[in-house]
Amino acid sequence: MIKLKIISSGKAVTAEIDSGLSLLDILRSRGFDIYAPCGGKGTCGKCRVSVRGEGEVISCKYFPDRDIEIILPGEQEAKILVHQTDFLDDVPFRQRLPDNSSSKIYGVAIDIGTTTVVFYFLNLVTGQVERISSVLNPQAKYGADIISRINYCQENETGLAELRGSIVDAINRELKTFIRKKNVVQDLIEEVVVAGNTTMLHLLLGRDPVSIALAPFRPAFTEKQVCRGSATGLNINPDGKVITLPCQTAYVGADIFAGLAVLKPVSRNYLFLDIGTNGEMAIMKNGRIFTCATAAGPAFEGANISCGMAAVTGALSHFNGPDDYTVVGNSEPTGICGSGIIDIVAWLLKNRLIDETGLLKEPYSIGPDSKISVNQQDIREIQLAKSAICSGIRILMKVTESAFDEIDALYLAGGFGNYINIDSAIGIGLLPAEMRGKIFPVGNSAGIGALQYLKSDEIDKRISGLLENSEYIELSNYDEFMTEFAMNMDFPGK
Repeated sequence: MIKLKIISSGKAVTAEIDSGLSLLDILRSRGFDIYAPCGGKGTCGKCRVSVRGEGEVISCKYFPDRDIEIILPGEQEAKILVHQTDFLDDVPFRQRLPDNSSSKIYGVAIDIGTTTVVFYFLNLVTGQVERISSVLNPQAKYGADIISRINYCQENETGLAELRGSIVDAINRELKTFIRKKNVVQDLIEEVVVAGNTTMLHLLLGRDPVSIALAPFRPAFTEKQVCRGSATGLNINPDGKVITLPCQTAYVGADIFAGLAVLKPVSRNYLFLDIGTNGEMAIMKNGRIFTCATAAGPAFEGANISCGMAAVTGALSHFNGPDDYTVVGNSEPTGICGSGIIDIVAWLLKNRLIDETGLLKEPYSIGPDSKISVNQQDIREIQLAKSAICSGIRILMKVTESAFDEIDALYLAGGFGNYINIDSAIGIGLLPAEMRGKIFPVGNSAGIGALQYLKSDEIDKRISGLLENSEYIELSNYDEFMTEFAMNMDFPGK
């Protein structure tokens, strides 16, 4: 018998089961409602749960053979998976047939974020998602944001090689894990599709990114790049393909257009927002796409915050009061991630521990031993970051002569946007109050876009069409941006 410990909403239950059943079947038989829109066929990859020591697994493809501890998705995570199905397209799969004796070939879709790298492993014969995993981007040790990493390349003779080597090594470790778990050879990985911002793609391919940070901000490339596996350093079939998806400009990258390409046409006019160190946003209005980007800095990723950390085990991720908070991994809090700091600031504002100017008279301590706290500088970092995002949205709306009542939806993409409490984000002025009730997190749309590109030629056509029908708005060309930025530094009043 195999013993399972199942943690759901902070409560743990144990069960003993026989081997041979999928984890999805086991959990459903015990009354747990696991989201699996494909019916457990393995094609959607949405029935994800966390297994202690292994990370996320696709439960319909996972067959326990030992005692394990399972952490089920929280309410917010479950909502995001549902929203991915509601708002993100799943295109018909184009089967590839092996040209060798093997009956299996694989592709990998990768979203390289500034903070997190997400992997989707796809069986190119059956269309099944075999594995989903994520790691922290190891380039963070060279700088929390893209400008810091570009500066590192500029100031160090071996900087570009170091940054490229770190991300290639991280990808190869995940490839090695997949190869070992599936007991296959690396030659069976025949295609890799990569989404990411423009800087991340330059660093992956070893292209000098310095021009991205210097006026007139022209990257070495924005077009789709197709390389042989042997030319990239990735441990795949040497004759396989590594494809980086096309970008629009230096600061609106493939991650945005991969996400836009998989949005279902359920809204005629909408805002699309990826909140990170570089806040990228787009507005679809009357069939045209207008984009812009604003430097929010790394505060929303947990950096530049005194007790900040990434959204990993130990991170305080949601906060409703001194005795009501959530910690990633159901452990004691060791720091605060982006979604947690937004909740804390909103609570402090609501309870008048900070005023509209952001004045905090003394640090606010959190947790049983009071080792975690928020200080005045943390509040200022959040004010700067939220003002950058808010001001970018306001200028984009003004330039396109749009009114909020004309906008059907605001789609939040990216890791931070997925998990923030929308009421808290509106409460501190990060998101527009005018869009209340029309804001929808859509999960890792960039990663899903890369995965759908891997599944079908349709996404390539969609991205090309969107790029041809888009216009970039350079915020620095508008004097109103600095006025908006100054005006939006304060928190909203009553």
